[in-house]
Amino acid sequence: MSVESLLDHYYERATIPIRNTKFGREQKGSLDIRHVVEDDEFRQLNHKIVLKDGVASSVWREQEWGLGENSLDVTHFEDGIVKQLSLRHTGDAVTGMKVSLTRGDWLMPDPDLRLPYIFGRADMETWYKAAETTMGLSRVRLAWDYETKHTFPVRDHGISKDKGEHLYKGVEYRIELDDAIRLSIDGKSSRKVNWRMEISADDVRSLFEYASDESWIDGWDHVANIIENGK
Repeated sequence: MSVESLLDHYYERATIPIRNTKFGREQKGSLDIRHVVEDDEFRQLNHKIVLKDGVASSVWREQEWGLGENSLDVTHFEDGIVKQLSLRHTGDAVTGMKVSLTRGDWLMPDPDLRLPYIFGRADMETWYKAAETTMGLSRVRLAWDYETKHTFPVRDHGISKDKGEHLYKGVEYRIELDDAIRLSIDGKSSRKVNWRMEISADDVRSLFEYASDESWIDGWDHVANIIENGK
């Protein structure tokens, strides 16, 4: 199922009267923006879905977890690659960050029907944790598969690898962690990734501002500049 079909089906579900949702749709030039707010009594979800000239462009999500903890997610779609930034926060204080890479054809419908899609597979997921004045790398995993629960952890509880090679379903991953996260992905959609191991407090605040206002709608470049190069 295409990303556009997943987004269409989600919005159609949101308009069913029995769903506890508020929804709306507007056209801004080439942008088709759909807004869905849903409260299922356990959590509140706020989605903005953007298509540009009929092609999936981005999805923004705000989620309340309770006890003052919330998250902001920004996802961008480009040339079959899906990039997601997730920020966990209490008020204006960011407590954790996750950056994920997957592919459009790896997205699948949410079995719980609460999200526009979930990751069926992911090339890489990285977690950063707040520590004094920086956000430092805490976990890295490659080749995540929702169906089989397969994954290749590089950094996790009790796991700390500086180098690794892994082959999964025709995709070869080669990773090295030194002063940066350096990943090569070979196979369909081959590419290289070079991400920072540590993000400064100023850069984290900048990412939070980007995800909090509508500047995220302009694209992924702001995230890339910080994650890859610094501010």
